[in-house]
Amino acid sequence: MKMDEHRLWILMSRKLTGEATEEEIRQLDEWLKTDPQAMYSYQVFLQLWQSDALSIPPEELAQKYQQQQARIQQYHTRKSFSVQPKLRKQLWRKVMVAAAMIGGLALGFWWMHTFKHEHSSPSADVWATLSTPYGMRAYVVLPDSTQVWLNAGSKISYRKDIATAHLREINLSGEAYFEVEHRVQQPMVIHTQHLDVHDLGTAFNLRAYPGDPVTEATLIQGSIEIVNRNHPEEKILLQPSQRITFYHDSLMLQTSSSAPSNTATPHEAKNYVLTRVKPDLKENLIPDTAWKVNKLVFQSERFDELTRQLERWYNVHIVLTSKRVAAYKLTGSFENESIEQALKALQITAPFQYHMKNDTIWIDKP
Repeated sequence: MKMDEHRLWILMSRKLTGEATEEEIRQLDEWLKTDPQAMYSYQVFLQLWQSDALSIPPEELAQKYQQQQARIQQYHTRKSFSVQPKLRKQLWRKVMVAAAMIGGLALGFWWMHTFKHEHSSPSADVWATLSTPYGMRAYVVLPDSTQVWLNAGSKISYRKDIATAHLREINLSGEAYFEVEHRVQQPMVIHTQHLDVHDLGTAFNLRAYPGDPVTEATLIQGSIEIVNRNHPEEKILLQPSQRITFYHDSLMLQTSSSAPSNTATPHEAKNYVLTRVKPDLKENLIPDTAWKVNKLVFQSERFDELTRQLERWYNVHIVLTSKRVAAYKLTGSFENESIEQALKALQITAPFQYHMKNDTIWIDKP
């Protein structure tokens, strides 16, 4: 089913406000089933719709609301709506807030810019790209039925013919959780900057943010094969509940707090360590995948390592000005807390002070 992008926005909006007709709901459902990019858009829009972060200035929102209302009239049916006018306006106000949070423009299908191909080569049109900004997570089902959860500040690209391709390929920058249907005749490989992960029928988490000192893969069930491009001759097979941490700098293998321990096995000259993962006793969740259910769980994490996660989670910039504070080891979890509530909670167990200005936070010793 081929429809213009603005029509998709209208259908999603009308469904959430309760104004969609049965035919419009049917059209939207069919579209979401056949187009993973549309499904991704719907997930992002739904997440914003359910958000309480309604911080758009009233005058700006009013202008966007009026502009969009004029466009919406083009698609209104002549049937009477079951939603009362006052309530409908309140619902549409919420739609506009979610829309304004996406990109600040009311006259287009803003988040579809996320999906535009970021390649300049002639073959770019064979790839599709999906990404999430900081502060947002999303879920999408690819054409081959692979389920992907994208963490904040992450991006995947995949071939549009992934459902029929001899080799199913995905490129990842950031963090994602995959549930893959194993197909002997159609193997899958996920490429990151440093590692290739070959799926053998499994569910696993893969974290490969640009600029991070490590790349990590955590196997939940099934089996995956890891290939380090610097040592392609060695293939590492992970077992369920096992994590591999690959250190981009060999010195970090010896100095990192999360490297060799009584549960980790270092592999010198290979720059990686294998660890058994255990659920957090309080949350009953594996910290590596807790983000899937909108929880940030950390165990004995160095403050400087945790700040990278906080930046992505809350879409803020954090400056650590004390090496002593940076070395603090912290354990805890966050779910619905604001960034300021999170910092105040951390202060209970770790002495530090902070001050905020806009979206930048400075953290120093007390």
